[in-house]
Amino acid sequence: MVRRSFKAMTLGGILAAALGLAPQIAAATCPSGANLGKGFVIEGGAAKSEVRHLGDHFVQAKTRYSDGVVQTDLYHDGLFAISRFSPRGASMMYQAGLDDWKLEMKKGAKASVTYVPLVDSAPLPESTVELEVKGREDFTLGNCSYEVFVISETRKSGERNRQYDQLYSPLLKFVIARRYPDGETKAYRGIEALD
Repeated sequence: MVRRSFKAMTLGGILAAALGLAPQIAAATCPSGANLGKGFVIEGGAAKSEVRHLGDHFVQAKTRYSDGVVQTDLYHDGLFAISRFSPRGASMMYQAGLDDWKLEMKKGAKASVTYVPLVDSAPLPESTVELEVKGREDFTLGNCSYEVFVISETRKSGERNRQYDQLYSPLLKFVIARRYPDGETKAYRGIEALD
């Protein structure tokens, strides 16, 4: 008798929990052209970022880390960071003429930008970011699916080079994953439109 009652309570508890979660799951909305104006939240391993479009070319990501640190990044077209501020330090890209800078979203399109990084107000050696569109694919992030362009990114600074592919959503104007030369893909875990 006690056993049956315990089983009934457990099943009832599970159903209540599941029904309680249903409105929360239903409330989670994928960012789309209709709701993108308010921004979206994108979640990584130990951080959550609120992403908003600021005008035609700028995208701001305000990231809150699990240790309480808040970092604000400003991206040009969502493709590369032009400034970063947090209690840990600040950096900026010094480069004129970005108003006309553009990367066409078609296979084979290329663009590059050369700039001087300013880290905590001290200039570092000149750096170059080279981008090339390799193709397009569909990519699923949490419960949402997006068309992305695979964009090869090469960063050159002095003798150092870094290369990986960015999976860039033109709708979101944001990189939602990176694919490294060894084949590993690192992506955000989930995404949700802001109300």
